[in-house]
Amino acid sequence: MRHETSKLLDQFKHRSVRDLAWVIVSPPLVSGNLDDVHWWSYEDCLAEFDDCLIALKILDKDPQPLITHLASLKNNRLGSIFEGFMSYWLKISPNYQELYQNIQLIEDKHTYGEIDFIIQEITTGKVIHLEVAVKFYLGSAPYEDAYRWFGTNTKDQLGKKIDHLRTKQTQLSKNYPEQIKKYCSQAIDAKQCFIKGRLFYPEDSNTAPQNLSLTDNHLRGRWCYINEKAKSDKLIKINKSHWLADLNAFDINHLGASSQGSIDDIDRAECFVKCKENTHGDYEEQRYFYLPNTFTFPKN
Repeated sequence: MRHETSKLLDQFKHRSVRDLAWVIVSPPLVSGNLDDVHWWSYEDCLAEFDDCLIALKILDKDPQPLITHLASLKNNRLGSIFEGFMSYWLKISPNYQELYQNIQLIEDKHTYGEIDFIIQEITTGKVIHLEVAVKFYLGSAPYEDAYRWFGTNTKDQLGKKIDHLRTKQTQLSKNYPEQIKKYCSQAIDAKQCFIKGRLFYPEDSNTAPQNLSLTDNHLRGRWCYINEKAKSDKLIKINKSHWLADLNAFDINHLGASSQGSIDDIDRAECFVKCKENTHGDYEEQRYFYLPNTFTFPKN
């Protein structure tokens, strides 16, 4: 069954607008009030999407302002692209405005850290320190352990990322108020955070990491080794620029010819889309990571 997020994004024609809408409406991996920080819920994201919907529809008719904004980014790393979408989201949001982005806290050549965003809630005037991330993790037994969920760079772990956000990133505005005053004269009223992305479960398990306040309806994918691949699957290999919103029929037709047939040659974890056909054409049924048969996860 397709996730509710995918169905909401079907209304947008242009890829860049669907990615922007995905950044807004997709469920965070973790939600709740952790320590003194509010981690956005799926309900928070849905409400913001509803309030941005008119602006998104207008943008879908003419996406050039968004395309120009993305082209101005300094690099094409997925994290930077995600923050670029975040910045544009704040331009169209009726609820928030961006005050500052990427504030480096430096004193006497010592860097304490970097704050992602300082935003202001328009109706209340509340100033918010907001940390954001986009992450994709593959689970390895024991799946209950958040440190057994790895990025494609296996030094990146879900448990480690959450610990870093909880204990360092979201606490920068609290721990270094004097450094922040150099950039922002207003006091920080609240701290918020979210991680968007997807967890990839092995074919034989649905066990989720525990003790994380994991969002129930977070986006899921699957991973398996090449020799476990079903021969009948129609697969399209995608690079990081297509890791956000699901592929639509146009994407599948555009990418399919150049992407199929490459799976047996991979020498590292690679992301693929499993496609299915209905009366409206092909659509994305499942997101997969396929691993070479020699791949091993790090030991505990």
